[in-house]
Amino acid sequence: MENSLIIQNLIVTVENKEVVKDVNLEIRPGEIHALMGPNGSGKSSLAYAIAGHPEYKVTNGKISLGDIDLLTLAPEERAKAGLFLSFQEPPEVGGVSMRVFLNVIKTGIGSLYTGIRSLEMALGISDSFLDRFLNDGFSGGEKKKSEILQFLARKPKFAIFDEIDSGLDLDSLQVVADIIQSAAVGGTGVLLISHAPRMFSRIVPHRIHVLINGIIAASGGAEIISSLEKSGYDVFYHVGKFPEIVSVA
Repeated sequence: MENSLIIQNLIVTVENKEVVKDVNLEIRPGEIHALMGPNGSGKSSLAYAIAGHPEYKVTNGKISLGDIDLLTLAPEERAKAGLFLSFQEPPEVGGVSMRVFLNVIKTGIGSLYTGIRSLEMALGISDSFLDRFLNDGFSGGEKKKSEILQFLARKPKFAIFDEIDSGLDLDSLQVVADIIQSAAVGGTGVLLISHAPRMFSRIVPHRIHVLINGIIAASGGAEIISSLEKSGYDVFYHVGKFPEIVSVA
């Protein structure tokens, strides 16, 4: 399907160690998929591989966005093709203000100022926030707000949010959830990565996947969240409890 993100039989290695093992996913435009799993399960590794991080080597499989083979593109070309990654730990860039950076990366013409001003109060930031250097000295929550502003500037076809809920207070978390939900309604495909279910009380994903030791151990709906809240991730280590039902159709 046009602009679907399709991952087929993906194996990813870091320093010759397999961290993602034969993963298959398809996320269509407007769909929100959640990828959950304990720390060290390979969630961020999968995100980095999709984005083209050079240390995350794809040794098998395919990644495509619509009819574009992402594996043939450099990271910046993947971004130009419509892919956006919100980092779990966003880098600090001294000497470049938020305002300048957002206007450089924005999609389309015109100024971002009007749109951003409407979010300032909702996200709990002041106009002076835009004059600070990109993520330089930002708190964890401020970095996540910076990532959301970048997402809005780029207007991507497909977005990966890695632990976007980390560091956000409850009010800001709701605003971020509303922004993501609205983008999906507008046709953006979304992969939300988290190890905790609190975000999913505000966003109901179309599909939830659990990654254990680099392998998708389960895919389903709200029953997965219920199981996690009751028993944690231990239940997903038991074969047969939630059989893997992921397919690329």
